[in-house]
Amino acid sequence: MTREELLRILTFADKTRSISQKMTALSEVDAHWNIISFAMRRHLEGKLLTITSAAAAAEVPYGTAMRRVKELIDGGYLIRRVRTKTGKSFSLHPTRKMIEDIENYAMHLKGVVGDTFGFNPGDNASDDFFFGGSYMGSRILPYPNAMRTAIGQNQIMRILCPSDPVFHTLQELVPKLQELCGTQIEIIILPLDDLHQEILKNAKRSKSQYDLVAIDLPWVGELADKKAILPIDDLIESAGYNPSDFHNTAYKGSSWSGAQFGLPIQPTVELLFCRRDLFFKAGLPIPETIYQVSSAARMLHRTALNLSGIVMNFGRGTPVAHTFIHTLADFGRPIINLDALADDFDIESIEGHNFRPQIDTEEGRETANFLCELRSFVHPESMVCDWDRRIKIFTAGQAAMTYGWSVRAAKFESEISSPAHGNVTYVPHPSVKKGKSVTPIGGFFFALPAGLTSERQNKSWKMLEYLTRPEMMKWYVQNGNITSPRFSTSADPEVLSKNALIGQIDLLERQGGLQTWPRPPVPEFSDILRILGNHIHMMLQGETSISAALTQSQNEIDRLMRTNGRY
Repeated sequence: MTREELLRILTFADKTRSISQKMTALSEVDAHWNIISFAMRRHLEGKLLTITSAAAAAEVPYGTAMRRVKELIDGGYLIRRVRTKTGKSFSLHPTRKMIEDIENYAMHLKGVVGDTFGFNPGDNASDDFFFGGSYMGSRILPYPNAMRTAIGQNQIMRILCPSDPVFHTLQELVPKLQELCGTQIEIIILPLDDLHQEILKNAKRSKSQYDLVAIDLPWVGELADKKAILPIDDLIESAGYNPSDFHNTAYKGSSWSGAQFGLPIQPTVELLFCRRDLFFKAGLPIPETIYQVSSAARMLHRTALNLSGIVMNFGRGTPVAHTFIHTLADFGRPIINLDALADDFDIESIEGHNFRPQIDTEEGRETANFLCELRSFVHPESMVCDWDRRIKIFTAGQAAMTYGWSVRAAKFESEISSPAHGNVTYVPHPSVKKGKSVTPIGGFFFALPAGLTSERQNKSWKMLEYLTRPEMMKWYVQNGNITSPRFSTSADPEVLSKNALIGQIDLLERQGGLQTWPRPPVPEFSDILRILGNHIHMMLQGETSISAALTQSQNEIDRLMRTNGRY
């Protein structure tokens, strides 16, 4: 149930109660309800609740009101938390028990009102009362509740993040997060490559400048080997934490060499975004093979003013390196010699010969030829595109297709004026063979950086656990994000109503359709990106041949692995 709905129902309940309590003598003032209603309202509105204000809201003599407040604290409905450094001032907060009970009450009240006024599935108002079904109650996540014990106002929790949607949302929600967590919070946002370098620099400091850091999934091997991030297995065990609600692919992607290094915060999958209105108008099917992608790009290119067949991440460095790696996966080849595991590849046991590069291969040449063929049909800015520019071009309606991370679909799905709004079909990466697709998973997990004292580790774990709770994930979605690494969040009807893509990704995870092997988390991954990002960009610029680009990339990565003693 949304915050706005709950506030409206609380107002309705208060007014109906006041009829019997204030306008007639049919019932006495219910101090318990008055305090509960006031506490929930203050919580939802992000306003401070003190013992004095709660007692005043009870509308009974002060002594009686204080007893009722104590009863609610003892009954597990309110928590009393120190608010100042002196420890002499306290705030009250609704517990999870109160929030869940109130939401359950509100849903049933909606159902009663719906029945009374004859709403049924054939009426326009049916959606307003859908959530009154008691069988759905356990699937609807509550509004986030405050931490039972605050982290403390005597420090600032500094969180280092990339410039991705969910982290911008966190930055916008800082005032409310500070109230919920009982601490000061600072979100520091950096570009992707700068984020990677800053995490490595931070590891060399005796005292970390950050309390949490966001880690791109394929970085985990490098950062774990360089001891830039800390394993959290002991913290998970001591807290009795159960991670089974996380998507398995995202959770395992946050581990390395059998140790867990974080919890997923923004997993995302790369899909092919297709403007189905343009495909329909041209009489073209949505691509199911990689060859149909190039054919559709050719057919749709310049069919309208300023329209390109596709916009690609061909920008020098990390962008074009990722493009090459994911396209190589579409041809069935990982960038290093991973062992085959049924229809997948093993990234949990990487040793010796597994580190040998697979760039100068038949699939590597097919990949290079495909990308070079696309050059004639790509948007003219593709050679300088990164993730932000690519999605901006697609949102503006200047390309019929693009490969994109699912989390970035919010850019055009939330912008009604965009030509792409409501007109996009999302499909897994079309591969060589029809019906066999690759869906690379990426995104970020939160980790504890090196250089934290034991006390800071405990506080960082507390913040990490809180920010990745199911109800927090729902909150991010309600604030415009398209990401959910938890089954419970993805099953929430209110989450699904925000964007069908969340359910589609959840289904892919349940069907085992998400892959981490296209970007194996080996410690050399960033160096591989650097090498490919240079040579593949030169190839697409026409400054070097396909053969030279692949051979040089192969040799440099091979030399890197030998220098590191991999084989």
